Amino acid sequence: MTSETSSRAVRSGPPPETRAVRTWQDAEHNAATWMRHWGYLDATARPGGSDGGVDVRSARALGQVKYQAAAVGRPELQRLFGARGQRLDRQLLFFTGSGYTTTAVTYALENDIALFVYGLDGSMAAINAPAHRIINAARVSAPPRVDSASGRACSPGTATEAPRPSHSAPATAQPKKRRPGTGHLLLAVLLTVVALTMPGSDSYTPRPDRAVATAVLLVIPCVLFLWGLTTRSHRRFWPTGLGLFLLDLPLAWVTNAQLWQGDASDLLLPTTPAVLCLAAAVLLIRWNAKPQEADATGR
Repeated sequence: MTSETSSRAVRSGPPPETRAVRTWQDAEHNAATWMRHWGYLDATARPGGSDGGVDVRSARALGQVKYQAAAVGRPELQRLFGARGQRLDRQLLFFTGSGYTTTAVTYALENDIALFVYGLDGSMAAINAPAHRIINAARVSAPPRVDSASGRACSPGTATEAPRPSHSAPATAQPKKRRPGTGHLLLAVLLTVVALTMPGSDSYTPRPDRAVATAVLLVIPCVLFLWGLTTRSHRRFWPTGLGLFLLDLPLAWVTNAQLWQGDASDLLLPTTPAVLCLAAAVLLIRWNAKPQEADATGR
């Protein structure tokens, strides 16, 4: 730990207000504001000057600010280290809006350079141990804030705790989430009942026999059962489910021999709704699959 952090006598105030960082000049002034908040009260930004690797100067610290998209490398930190000269008591701080390479982080830790990353809203995040040490030292030296509601002291930089109610409110029960395949299984049960009861009715004469008709009608429920047991996604299912339900109707019609009796005019009435159900089923399943395909390609 350097002597300047252990002997700091100044007290930092509340965190700086957020400020938009749109240019490199904004970035340097923002860094200077944060340095003053951390106790370097004479920190001053000098945009546009011959900085020699230094953009923010203080009697006890030097700061370098980069406004770039590329990650900061070791050479830029070496430049800041060299700009300090023989004043080894000065703390070195580096600010960037992007990030740091692995070699830069290692070099900073070896030479006690505090690394920070700022956001475009002016926020500041500590990256390594020297940076956290500066923030913690400022937090400890700052006077505690007093909560106006409760009169209790709060540590700086922390949210004020809301007053607790005198009586404990009853905990609201969280709604139970259904597992992803529940809809598949429910529809499968419904279609299974249809497959087991329809071929046995008086108005249904299966072709060639009831066992084959039942087996044919059970194909879609079996698919739904397997789908419901293996699915892990909460994607919408109702269009596909409705499509499979409609698909089961033409399947039942095909296996009913009574509908095949008579001439072409007798077949027209049952054929029309069967074709419409088949077309609606295909459209619903295709329409429901399109958003899922888009999500999969966008990942």
